[in-house]
Amino acid sequence: MKRIYRYLSCLLLFCQVVAVAQKKAPAPMVIKSIITDENGKPIPNATIYGNEGIAVSRTDASGQFTIAIPTLGDLLIEAPGFESAVFKPGDYSNQEKLTLTPSPFLFGQRDVINVAFSKIKKGNLVNAVSVLNTDELRQFDNTQSISSALTGLIPGMLGSSNVRGIGSPMFVVDGLPRDVSTLNLSEVAQISVLKDINSAILYGNDAVNGVVLVTTKRGQAYKKQINATAFYGISRPSALPEYLSSADYMELYNEARVNDGLSVQYSPAVIQNFRTGNTYRYPSVDYYSGDYLKKLRPFSRAMVDFSGGNNVATYYANAGWTQTGSLYNFGEGKSMKSNVFNVRGNIDLRISPWIKTALDAVFVLNDNAQPQGSFFANAATLRPNLYSPLIPISLIDPENALLKARKNDVDGTYLIGGTAAYLTSPIASGYAGGQNEQLQRVFSFNNRIDFDLSRSIPGLAFHTNLSFDFLTLYDQFISNSYAAYEPTWSDKEDRIVSLKKYGEDVRSGTQNVGNASYRRRIGFYGLLDYTNTVNDVHQITGSLLAYLTSDKTQSDIQGNKNANLGLRLGYGFKNKYLVDFSSAFVNSVKLPEGNRTAFSPSLGLAWVMSSEGFMSSLSFINYLKVRMSAGLLNSDNGISSFFNYDERYTTSGSYSWYEGTRSRTGVVAQNGGNANLAFEKRKELNIGFQSMLFGNRLSLDANVFTSLYFDQITRPQSIYPSYFSSFIPYQNFESSTYKGAELGLSYRENWGDFKLVVGANVLYADSKVKKRDELYASSNRNRTDQPVDARFGLVSEGFFNSRSDIDSHEPQAFGTIKPGDLKYKDQNGDGVIDANDEVRIGRWQAPWSYGLNLRLSYKNLTLFARGNGRMGADGELSNNYFWVDGDDKYSTFVLNRWTEATQATATFPRLSSIANTNNYRSSNFWLYRDNYFTIDRVQLTYSVPVELSNKLNMKGFSIFADASNLVMISKYRQFKELNIGTETQYRSYSLGLNISF
Repeated sequence: MKRIYRYLSCLLLFCQVVAVAQKKAPAPMVIKSIITDENGKPIPNATIYGNEGIAVSRTDASGQFTIAIPTLGDLLIEAPGFESAVFKPGDYSNQEKLTLTPSPFLFGQRDVINVAFSKIKKGNLVNAVSVLNTDELRQFDNTQSISSALTGLIPGMLGSSNVRGIGSPMFVVDGLPRDVSTLNLSEVAQISVLKDINSAILYGNDAVNGVVLVTTKRGQAYKKQINATAFYGISRPSALPEYLSSADYMELYNEARVNDGLSVQYSPAVIQNFRTGNTYRYPSVDYYSGDYLKKLRPFSRAMVDFSGGNNVATYYANAGWTQTGSLYNFGEGKSMKSNVFNVRGNIDLRISPWIKTALDAVFVLNDNAQPQGSFFANAATLRPNLYSPLIPISLIDPENALLKARKNDVDGTYLIGGTAAYLTSPIASGYAGGQNEQLQRVFSFNNRIDFDLSRSIPGLAFHTNLSFDFLTLYDQFISNSYAAYEPTWSDKEDRIVSLKKYGEDVRSGTQNVGNASYRRRIGFYGLLDYTNTVNDVHQITGSLLAYLTSDKTQSDIQGNKNANLGLRLGYGFKNKYLVDFSSAFVNSVKLPEGNRTAFSPSLGLAWVMSSEGFMSSLSFINYLKVRMSAGLLNSDNGISSFFNYDERYTTSGSYSWYEGTRSRTGVVAQNGGNANLAFEKRKELNIGFQSMLFGNRLSLDANVFTSLYFDQITRPQSIYPSYFSSFIPYQNFESSTYKGAELGLSYRENWGDFKLVVGANVLYADSKVKKRDELYASSNRNRTDQPVDARFGLVSEGFFNSRSDIDSHEPQAFGTIKPGDLKYKDQNGDGVIDANDEVRIGRWQAPWSYGLNLRLSYKNLTLFARGNGRMGADGELSNNYFWVDGDDKYSTFVLNRWTEATQATATFPRLSSIANTNNYRSSNFWLYRDNYFTIDRVQLTYSVPVELSNKLNMKGFSIFADASNLVMISKYRQFKELNIGTETQYRSYSLGLNISF
């Protein structure tokens, strides 16, 4: 903690020194003037930047300002509601007033939206696009995760990586596909979610499920800025698994054996010893106790960015460091940490009046240190009574030869415990197994060149973008082997009379590298762009695009390639009637020659109804735009293999001859060929509107959509005879539909010093299988006409409570049935219950999802909260925490199991010490209604008054306290917050500060 405070103090001191140094200027010139609007009305709270942002001033209530600058130079002036302007020395040196122009509604400088390979003003937007401006968000929400920012804030997003319930979108960073997991939100200027085909189609194949477009920050001319953020926090597990103690486990395991007609394994005396005896002799290991896991783990983050420039060059640079502590409370893991360092540099240069270029470089280093072994995976499976992981040296005969000859122990107090069957354990590995560092290196590079060709043809430009990304991932570890000791205890007292040793203690000290992998992305596009406005009435735009990417990982033989040509034509009449035709001529190497290209067209229309005269009587409507788009997108995104169209063969075993001394592997058909294999397709219709009401206080954005995915590729077994299975080719066969609606709204209100902003969004997304390759014996198993996300299984009718109950019921074909086993319904009436009795029992994806956010401000204090929820899905309890048989570890979930005494109240089947194929299979018994609402971000921010910030040589200074994943409201929260076999979920709390210079 002290170390973090020292770091923050140094960071603050450094920033102050930089700010003070910037303030030093020889013989400053004092400029005084007044800022007014076009009608001569003074503009208060306008900001004036001089000397490229080193000198800063603000206007008072009468619009007056005074600024001291070393020499006469350009002044940048900004004010809320007005277009920013740059004034030359001749503009202000001899004038008493400087005039700013009001920002045109939806067509101002701040209304620019990034769309596919272009920028557009909000008023000219035709498509279903949602936008998140991160600078505004980060004033009151300090989250750094793009995933977190997308969840619950964007209409049409189901979580952070699913658009409209259809599937995972394509993530694009600065024009080309990239991984956003290593990107901090502080580096991002804007996120645009392109939801309909018309908005995303220029990206071709991979845009079939929509596009999330991330644009990073760039420097602004004449506005030098330094922003620093630092915070420190703690995370605590949301929930931890609860397992039975050794004694309780033994009792229930005896019960399970009796249920199976077997004798008990543990005597009452042995069980009592494990309940009350010496814990090293009779262990009861709780891997989730404070002995092995801390209650809290710390985390901290510090970031600083610099930006500025002039009309020739601008720059933006960002550097950050994130450190996360360990939850482990033992061995090597106790002091281990994860560190992430990131550096970004974005530079824009004007080479000539008609050529500009941009160079971007990013480097991320992720160093995640962990102890050897798989602690959480083992913690979910190792029974508590197996052995003691640590053996006290104090209980061993000091003259024991193995003890005296040991090369390794734990703090001079313990030996590593084990047995012949368990030579290693997660605890022993944490103490003696060494350490493992998972190292990830990410390097990204962009080079854009923009050619302004308007000298030849007004409005014509040409743009190029070359991208290269390289990611490496490997483990760097020191792997020690260690001896494990099995004790023999005295019959008369808790003393160890002898030891058995397994293995040897070897610490080579050699650092090894393993599990190496890499990923390489290369991308390029060339774009010929035309924009022109004729007589302030006709807006004409056009784009011709050549686009290609290559994505290869170490395990890929071919790599994933995407190439297409794009054409976009747009027309607007008086910003009232808007048309957008966008298309892509896509290419795929995964299809046979002759079918590798296809044309994908789309059309978008929009009508600003509020500009019509007949709307003037509706004074409460400030703005109303209706829109419609339709399109067809060909895609190979769902084609997993490169040679599905070919006849392929595989091995079929070994054949011998010449008295067994010769052999060869046989060859059989794997699949037939199909020269007509073609693209999978998505056809879509989107109808929506955007409206602003009641003095622009209420804004609404809504869409209704329907999509048909068809010609989906599979090997259709159902249309061929059974003996033809090996020769069946891949075909365009299956289809599914998706439909739904989305609504986003925001309401703003001011009451003096109080400000309120309320936002909400809701998504309804349903689906249906239209055609599926299936040929079930019973129609109740058909997936056709069911949701794409349907869960199928048996319908439980409770427990069998007696032998007569079993005998009177239809036989179940899942092994031996006994009282306490699950009883299933005969769905097809054939008198036997088997897999043919499966029906739809639920769905795994929620058709309803929603998000809420609230921002309440009083003067300089702001409270922000946001949450998200879902309704209509069904979760399934199916991991080894809930499905236990054989000698599995028992969780507390099994305590309410079926017994003769608990027939009326049991919620869990009888225990079994052998594999139980009847109870542990997909059925509605294991489903729960997965409705929930999560308050995932709450932040309280105090912004220091500007006057005080300026006295501290700062443009802005704020402190904040926040919480993440704060609370979940759900009837089944105890299931949803549990992670079994992996690291836990966390609730996090932090304190921090933001500084601007």
